[in-house]
Amino acid sequence: MNTTSSILVPVDFSEQSIIGLEQSYNLAKFSKSMLILLHVIKMNKTIWDFLGNKEQISFRKKICAKLSDLGKQVSKSQDIPVKHLVKMGKLVDNILQVSAKYNTDYIVMGTTPSDNITKKIIGYNALRVVKESKCPVITIKGKHHKNGCENIILPLDLTRETRQKVTNAIDFAKLFHAKIQAISMISTSDTRQVQKLGLLMQQVCRYIARNGVDCHTDEIKVSGNDEKIAKKLIEYSHQKDGDLIVVMTQQETEITDFFLGSPAQELIYHSDIPVLSIVPRLKYNYDSVVF
Repeated sequence: MNTTSSILVPVDFSEQSIIGLEQSYNLAKFSKSMLILLHVIKMNKTIWDFLGNKEQISFRKKICAKLSDLGKQVSKSQDIPVKHLVKMGKLVDNILQVSAKYNTDYIVMGTTPSDNITKKIIGYNALRVVKESKCPVITIKGKHHKNGCENIILPLDLTRETRQKVTNAIDFAKLFHAKIQAISMISTSDTRQVQKLGLLMQQVCRYIARNGVDCHTDEIKVSGNDEKIAKKLIEYSHQKDGDLIVVMTQQETEITDFFLGSPAQELIYHSDIPVLSIVPRLKYNYDSVVF
C-alpha cells in the first residue's frame, strides 16, 4: 500500500481511544494513509516523582512495547502501515507538535466525558486540539458506530468559509462513497436572510451534485441556549441516520452563531455521532469555488 498521507490517533489504551482507533481504519485504507499511534505519558508529579530513574525508564519501555504490539496487530489485521510514538509531557501540546511535524491529514480522537468533571477535562483537551490543529479533527464519543460512512450531515450558513467546508465534505464523501445531507439551521425570523440561505442551499446542492456526490437539502429551526441547539442537530442527525457531522472550528456568521464557540463545544461534548471539525484556511481561495 503506497501511502501519501498520515492520520494521527492519540491512544491511552482506554476503551474510547481504541474505538477511535478502530474508526480510523477505513479512513486510512480509503485515503491510503499511514496511521501514527501516539501515547503521551503525562508526568503527574504526585506519582511520577515517586518513581526512581530506573523505574521511570522501565515504565516507558513497557508503554513503548505495549503500543508497538498494538501497532503490529493493527498493521497485520488491517493491512495498514502503522508508526508508533511515545512522548512525555502535556497531552495536547504533544498531539499538536506531532501532527505538525508529520503534516498529518487528520487527527482522530476518542473522547469519554462520563461526568461533569471528566467532561470538562477531556472536553477541554479535545477542544484545544480542535481549535489549534492545522488539520481537520474527528472527535468520537459514542460507543457504537458503523463500519464506514454513508451519510454526512453538513450544516451551512452564508459565509465564504462555508465553501471550504463544502469542498472538505465532498472530499470525504468521495472517499467513502457517501451522500451529503446539507441543512440550514435557521435561528432568525428575518425573511430576507432566510431566503438568502435557501438560495445558497440550492446552489450548494447543485455544486455537490456536479462533483459526483448525492446531496439532499433540509432546514430546521433552532432556538434556546447552546446546548439545546447542539442537541437539536444531534437529534436531527440521528433521524437521518447520520454517520458524521461536519462543522467549522471558528465563527462562520453572526446569523447562525451555532458553529463557533460554545455551541460547537456542546456538540463535541454531547454528540455520539463523530464530529469532523475543519479549520478555516486564512489564505484559502474561496472565490475559486463557484456554487
